[in-house]
Amino acid sequence: MNKIAVYLNRHLTGNVFDKDSILDAYSTDRSMLKIKPRFVALPETTSDIRKIVRFVSQLSEKKYHLPIAVRGSGLSKTGADLTDGLVISMEKMNHTRELDAHDRLIHVQAGISLGKLNAVLAPHGLTLPVDADPRETIGSLIANAPRDKFSKRYGGIMNYVDRVEVVLANGDLIQTSRLNFSKLSGKKDEKSLESEIYQKIDELIDKNSDDITKQTDDSRLGYAGLRHIRRNHGHTFDLLPVFFGSEGSLGVITEVIMRVEVLPPHPHRLFAVFNTLKSATEFADQLEKFNPLSVELYDTRIFKHIDDYGKKPDLLTRKFEDGYLVLTSFNDKPAKARRKIHHVLRLLPKSAYVVSETVKNSSDFDDFATSLTSFLNDTTKGERPNLLHDFFVPKSALEEFTKDLTKLEKSSKQKLALFGSYATDIYSIRPEFDLKKVDDRRAALTLLRDFNELLKSHDGSLAGGLPEGRLKPIVIYPDLDPDQKQLITDVKKIFDAQNIFADGVKSNYDTRSAVRHLRTEPIPGIID
Repeated sequence: MNKIAVYLNRHLTGNVFDKDSILDAYSTDRSMLKIKPRFVALPETTSDIRKIVRFVSQLSEKKYHLPIAVRGSGLSKTGADLTDGLVISMEKMNHTRELDAHDRLIHVQAGISLGKLNAVLAPHGLTLPVDADPRETIGSLIANAPRDKFSKRYGGIMNYVDRVEVVLANGDLIQTSRLNFSKLSGKKDEKSLESEIYQKIDELIDKNSDDITKQTDDSRLGYAGLRHIRRNHGHTFDLLPVFFGSEGSLGVITEVIMRVEVLPPHPHRLFAVFNTLKSATEFADQLEKFNPLSVELYDTRIFKHIDDYGKKPDLLTRKFEDGYLVLTSFNDKPAKARRKIHHVLRLLPKSAYVVSETVKNSSDFDDFATSLTSFLNDTTKGERPNLLHDFFVPKSALEEFTKDLTKLEKSSKQKLALFGSYATDIYSIRPEFDLKKVDDRRAALTLLRDFNELLKSHDGSLAGGLPEGRLKPIVIYPDLDPDQKQLITDVKKIFDAQNIFADGVKSNYDTRSAVRHLRTEPIPGIID
């Protein structure tokens, strides 16, 4: 065993491994990349993480660079949880610390999964209303800050985290909190990395106030949370927002205190099929006044494809031309939900192909999720990798965007069927590539560049629903103006001057490295 692994194992409750088979298991996620680490650490306590980070920091001071990537459940679509250094897996940091059901607060370790968290909350009639894979950890949800399909109604993960505990780049431990002017001044007067961060971030916001004000929630690029650090018209200061979408590049989130919601009724769903995008979006726009839980949009070619696979939802009995399907859900109390559905049905012409959920067909509505999974995994030439995923297109530009998307289909010789959340303007497309072939890998990168240009021409963003990670910066960063790049670089340096965390993500992205680490074989298991 490597001397570094031996040394760390002597000082940790958890374990550090350098066995090839283990390293291979942590070398892929759900992105198009494969990067084999030198070590994998499975800490069991916050103290373990502090010791690991402090040790790596000391190595860095001696000019030995061992980058750290933090990994939740290995479901990242961006590659931010991969590294050729040391992976800190949070899988054993998955416990509930305390639950206050009366005040709807819960204190957990960051490695707890969304599914386990909601299982703890359910007996108390509570839930965290975030639509994500139940295997996703709370730490990774914070690090990625996804705009999920419930975000329009509930605000997403950012709306529920009250404070986090974070291990900084030197091994120090901090807990975020809202500080008034007096407490902020006290923090700045302390002699620690934490005090330096407060002082320098405050100065950075003053220096770049105009650029920070221009940032919007339509993009997860860089450190978009900067604009929310100063609250209540500048009277309070809280570092928490900068960690949302930071992809583990600023520190290791170890514990989280969150607010949760009362468990709502089971959603009542309805879908309608339209021949044109315009008619589909007009209907979707009218749905907004009823405050739905979600509004999803599907290119119907997806269902035509999976019909051959035998997994088309049974509710789609009618044959239809190319078009779009709108799927909406309401999670109000049953009587109110039924009234809303009644009003929605009156908006549609009698000839419309529409189905509302009933007791008898409820399970059939679940088939929509099953059928989408079938589409993503039924391939003939390779796989449908996460390349054009979770991007933002404003509603006002969607129709023109899809027209130009048709042109890109022809030039790229790819079927680019759109699906996603109309309510949040976040969509995905899954082109099919055989990553074992050099030509297909080149074609994938060419499509990524062309697609980014298409998005820009319609005021969209490639990093709209998820941060940029390791692959998207290849096409996004060259177009950033110098001030934007510098702002991202400055935030990273304030928290992590030695570039220990998530090397190759955010400010220090490496195009050659990303291309070199493109996978040449399918990821094992189900693509999602």
